[in-house]
Amino acid sequence: LPLSMNTVSIDLISFSSYRVAPNLGSNDRLYLGTKNSLDVPLSFIGIKDHYYWSNSLDSTVTVDSLHFILYSNDSLLTQSSTPNLYFKSDSQFNESKSTYLDFEGFTTADWEDLGLPIVNVNTDTNALFTHTELVWNIMSIDSMLMDTVDSNLIRNFAIQLTNRDTNFIELLSREATSGEKDPKVKMYFRQNIEVSEDSTFHDTVNVTIYSFGDISIIDPGSIDTESINLGLSNGIGLRSLVSISFDSASIPEGSLIRKALLSLPIDTSGSSDGYNIIVDPIDESVDTADVVFETDPYIGIGYNPPLSSDIENGMFIISLKSFLQNITLGNETNLGFKVVANEKNDPFESINFDIENESAKPILEIIYVPN
Repeated sequence: LPLSMNTVSIDLISFSSYRVAPNLGSNDRLYLGTKNSLDVPLSFIGIKDHYYWSNSLDSTVTVDSLHFILYSNDSLLTQSSTPNLYFKSDSQFNESKSTYLDFEGFTTADWEDLGLPIVNVNTDTNALFTHTELVWNIMSIDSMLMDTVDSNLIRNFAIQLTNRDTNFIELLSREATSGEKDPKVKMYFRQNIEVSEDSTFHDTVNVTIYSFGDISIIDPGSIDTESINLGLSNGIGLRSLVSISFDSASIPEGSLIRKALLSLPIDTSGSSDGYNIIVDPIDESVDTADVVFETDPYIGIGYNPPLSSDIENGMFIISLKSFLQNITLGNETNLGFKVVANEKNDPFESINFDIENESAKPILEIIYVPN
């Protein structure tokens, strides 16, 4: 067919930024300490309920050892740089919602202090480093862990550095692997199994009980609304809004969009390539002049998979073809876009949009076939 393709460029793009209380529940690391002026005072790990807890109370069962284990990719960890472990049966956190606002004035004074771990640096058969294990002996709280009377028992652990102002560590969260290096409790026990009246079989069993959730509580410090940059950061909860002057009249009715690329220049002086950004069209408008929130008031459509891309050579380029085509068809309304950092990004890194760059302005370029 004799099709012709036209191009339209839209540079009427406006930006604003806002901040929410940061949540790191989906990050693949657990952090402790201070880095880039951000403080992580503590992390929480919850251990799953498991039928072996009640089985261990069987009179035929003898528990030989209970160990709580965390993992790290740092080969230089020493006991002096590792955190103390604490346990409390009725303290709760929400992996997807908890923030520093929920733990103002938090103290471990009424928690069980389980001390520092033993540090095991592991290597492979070629003597090459593989991973580091932090192992705590938790037999001292076996009766609390195995309590089956308390129906509301929550097996919650917390880790905290003694000197977090001068120390910073990263450990693996349950999102880091498929189970091999998840936070866990390892139980070894023996069970006497009666074979006959005068014969008993001794069975040695080990059980691994995994984390049901974990989170680092990051404190972004005081928030100066006058100094909020146009950028993104998971560590301080910085997000941005982008408004693009596009509607159903921007291209001829019935046109087929072949390509629609939004290009946003990034300030390369404070950011690096590989930082992943998600663009989510806003589903509900918000009438507010506030720029600091406890939770994000801007509800996105939530595309799956998300509209995301990495920064490359100082540019963030993302395809909006599907969403813009739906606008032309009357299926969607352009209420703007919420731009957020992927939750897997390092929370101590941030990026700024370079919208004043005369040589590379923010622009939406559309290639379409008119009807």
